[in-house]
Amino acid sequence: MKPITSVLLGSLVLVLTTVAAAANPDNLNKLINDRACAGCDLAGASLYSYDLQGANLSGANLVEAAFQGSNLGFAVLTNANLEKANLALVKLNGADLKGAKLGKANLYGADLSEADLSGADLSAANLEGANLRGAILVGTNFQKANLLRAKMAGATLTDAKFDGARMPDGREFKLGGKTTPGLVSPQVQPPAKP
Repeated sequence: MKPITSVLLGSLVLVLTTVAAAANPDNLNKLINDRACAGCDLAGASLYSYDLQGANLSGANLVEAAFQGSNLGFAVLTNANLEKANLALVKLNGADLKGAKLGKANLYGADLSEADLSGADLSAANLEGANLRGAILVGTNFQKANLLRAKMAGATLTDAKFDGARMPDGREFKLGGKTTPGLVSPQVQPPAKP
């Protein structure tokens, strides 16, 4: 019986060490209590369904962090690294994501309405069903991103890159790496089927 107890205890210590290594507990407490943790290392943090509206996470390392169902509306995430983060169904309306790294992030069904993603990298990100209405997407990189059924009415798309992206209508965007000069989307609708 003792060998089983030792194995279980050892496994528990390993799991707790792994969770602690994934995100600094002091930084997590600072974010949750103060709604501010600029420049913090929160890589791998699990923050499911938290209300972090207006939080300041500028320059934070949020690689592979999980925020599913959280409210980050009007949050400041300028230059934050959110690569491979899970932001499915997250409220990011009005958020400041200028220069943020969101490559390969999961933004399925996320609300990014009126958000500023100028210069952000969303290459290979999943934005299926995301709400980008009225978003500022100046110079945003959407190369190879999935935008299927994304809502983009009124978004400012000046110099945005879409090469290889799956567009809201399901078609692949091919422009040879060029940008979309001076484009403001009055309403992105799927074209009529022939």
